[in-house]
Amino acid sequence: VSFVGNRGTFIRGYKAMIMDVEFLYHVGYIVTSVLGLFVHELFYSILLFDLIYREETLFNVIKSVTRNGRSILLTALLALILVYLFSIVGFLFLKDDFILEVDRLPDSKAKGWAVPGVTVGHSLALLSSPEADPEQWERACDTLLMCIVTVLNHGLRNGGGVGDILRKPSKDESLFPARVVYDLLFFFIVIIIVLNLIFGVIIDTFADLRSEKQKKEEILKTTCFICGLERDKFDNKTVSFEEHIKYEHNMWNYLYFIVLVRVKNKTDYTGPESYVAQMIKNKNLDWFPRMRAMSLVSNEGEGEQNEIRNLQDKLNTTMKLVSHLTSQLNELKEQVWEMGNSLQEPSVL
Repeated sequence: VSFVGNRGTFIRGYKAMIMDVEFLYHVGYIVTSVLGLFVHELFYSILLFDLIYREETLFNVIKSVTRNGRSILLTALLALILVYLFSIVGFLFLKDDFILEVDRLPDSKAKGWAVPGVTVGHSLALLSSPEADPEQWERACDTLLMCIVTVLNHGLRNGGGVGDILRKPSKDESLFPARVVYDLLFFFIVIIIVLNLIFGVIIDTFADLRSEKQKKEEILKTTCFICGLERDKFDNKTVSFEEHIKYEHNMWNYLYFIVLVRVKNKTDYTGPESYVAQMIKNKNLDWFPRMRAMSLVSNEGEGEQNEIRNLQDKLNTTMKLVSHLTSQLNELKEQVWEMGNSLQEPSVL
């Protein structure tokens, strides 16, 4: 009751309560327990299915069948159509080959079981003798309905198809080639192709569910639940990814804040709390820091400042070099001017 109540089931109205899967599951659980207590102990065995509901791996096994249920049902319908066609062929041409071995009940009213003056033990001994062989067999394809039931029941359950339970014909019979083709077609089409199609759909669905589960676990391990930033964004940063999801964007702190906003009196709201309460009411998640974090912003700011300092240092160095070159150029000009004056004085004399 507390589990269902904590989900808010009892405050959402009768319609939402009836449509809630968790609520209906627990109601069925209680009803099954009451039936086991007052009606029959057999109902207690149904409660073992609760293990499937609680264990995700077992639940995925069930979902592998129900998720692509339409494909499985259509493939099963194809199998039924093929069984119907093979049953018609057997009814029309191979009716005498549908002779099955049976084990009759030890009842005097059962046909072929009662032998005058012989006990049941003697009857069992007689069944193994050649004289009692006809009593062990019966025709299974005298009607089309019986043919369909026989092919569906025995054909799908035998590894070699319907040919495993039919009469073994002699090679001298005229219908021997037809029997070979009939048995092989049923084996290849129904047993190998159609049934494996059904198994393949179930196995592929189970593999897809397992891949989706692994992908979700990988995303939860390598992506922040709040901001959506991946682990590699925090490489070579002052804050590691583990510290980020534990201190900066702890999802439980966000949950506690949402609960606080819901249970707190509206008149006591602060500015940020009023803003978040309105966003929650509108089912708007823009108040979440999507694809950004304070630690990365500070690191980016520090990086820009470092770049500016480096540029300023380079600029100062360049200015000093330019001033030094300018002074050297001036000295060189003075030397050239002095040498020119010294060359002009002898010519005047």
